[in-house]
Amino acid sequence: MRFFLIIFFSLITTSSFAVSFEGKFIQGSFILGKTEPNYEVFIDKKKVKVSSEGYFAFGLSRDRKNDVVIKINEKKIVKKVFKREYKIQRIDGLEEKKVNPPEEVYEKIKRENKWIGEARAINSDLVFFKNKFSIPVENAIITGVYGSQRILNGEPKWPHYGLDFEAEEGTKIKNLIYFIQVEL
Repeated sequence: MRFFLIIFFSLITTSSFAVSFEGKFIQGSFILGKTEPNYEVFIDKKKVKVSSEGYFAFGLSRDRKNDVVIKINEKKIVKKVFKREYKIQRIDGLEEKKVNPPEEVYEKIKRENKWIGEARAINSDLVFFKNKFSIPVENAIITGVYGSQRILNGEPKWPHYGLDFEAEEGTKIKNLIYFIQVEL
């Protein structure tokens, strides 16, 4: 009986620590974490927001070489990040304008990259990131995948940082997440 009481009281006074992760710790992955809502979470020394439900999210860069260090309320977790093999497509014999587009196309790319950077910098209380993403169109062909790269006429181009779909003109586009609506 005495032994039972010692174990019982030690379990009551010991603080518990719980964390779970969804996603694979490989280059270019999105990781969803869940812990206690009031915990502080740092990913590689950068504080990330934890939702009122305890969810947090982070991404692993396309070419990450180091393990990821996750610190939750002073508890350190190190996760090995594995290398991903990306698709590389070589296309030769293209016209020069297909390899190096005109300056106005580059200006558009710069403008859109600025918008992407601004969107990524938002640190809101929204928790849509915890919901599963879905394919936005039915019967679509995936034409570009994250991390893939094209080499055009022997000239390596930037890796692709999205997921592209091709569908018939007029195809209805579904919401990717619960509150975003896109009409074309």
